[in-house]
Amino acid sequence: MANQEIQNRFASTLPGMAGLYFSDMVKSADVEVSRYSSLKLVAPYVNAMQERSLGRALRGAAIILCCFAGARNEYLNALYEKPMPKGVREVSDFRVLISQMLGQFGDRVVNSVGQLQLDYLSGLIYQLFLNADEHGSYDISGNRYETAMRGLAVRHTIVDKNGVYGADNPLQAYLTKLLLTEDVSSREQDGKVHLIEISVFDTGPGLGLRWLAAKKGAQSYQDISLKEEEEAVQTCFEKHASTKASQLMGQGLSQALWAMKKLDAFMSLRTGRLSLYQDLTRKETAEFRPVQRYPNQSMPPIAGTGYTIYFRVK
Repeated sequence: MANQEIQNRFASTLPGMAGLYFSDMVKSADVEVSRYSSLKLVAPYVNAMQERSLGRALRGAAIILCCFAGARNEYLNALYEKPMPKGVREVSDFRVLISQMLGQFGDRVVNSVGQLQLDYLSGLIYQLFLNADEHGSYDISGNRYETAMRGLAVRHTIVDKNGVYGADNPLQAYLTKLLLTEDVSSREQDGKVHLIEISVFDTGPGLGLRWLAAKKGAQSYQDISLKEEEEAVQTCFEKHASTKASQLMGQGLSQALWAMKKLDAFMSLRTGRLSLYQDLTRKETAEFRPVQRYPNQSMPPIAGTGYTIYFRVK
């Protein structure tokens, strides 16, 4: 494969976009490429995002809307009413957007989500993106990031009994449950299940560190124990808050939980040194309370926070 083609393919993926954006220099096939030259390869995809040309926003079975701090098109029209931090569109706009993104994968995907479910699903995504807008724009001292990312992604995956998620035992168990309980009439002839993943992400400080920076002045993960971080993230989850009151507090939050349960959803959260999940197919689920995804493993810290909601296409 030619060097230019390799670079183009790399620039068309979310990890590739992130790598090119945060790197000072890129080396491909022993050829050094400047950051400026590399980012020019990303520009057509960002332009497609700005124009709401969702089908051209990423290669493969995924759609991405990603905001790059400092970029000319940082504040994507699909996500922002005003080109500024906290200029995020209204929840009604997100309902239309989520429906459009799902629609890129066909009528079957759209029809698998009921109208009330779509209301509360889009409401939850909206609240998560409000957090991403803040966390992905400002550091724990309130200073604007010069380089940072935040965004929303929707992906369509087809899985079978062998799964596609490696050693992720909770997600594998969830997929196995779907395969065992899926109606034959709604399953593909080869026994595979169609899965939708909706992710909201940012490259900010992470939920726990931001919370504890405000509460006790923590400046890095070295200042807090893993237990403190987990307790802080759980507090954020219970309040469904960063620093602002949520429109999904109280009855709204319970309705969002109802929507997730009706979708037979699985939700994961990766932030700081934590990887958490909650399987919403369990009958006893009555509140948002994620647990450790890899209880016997030490997770390396990451920048930012990423939520992913998985549900099957019926």
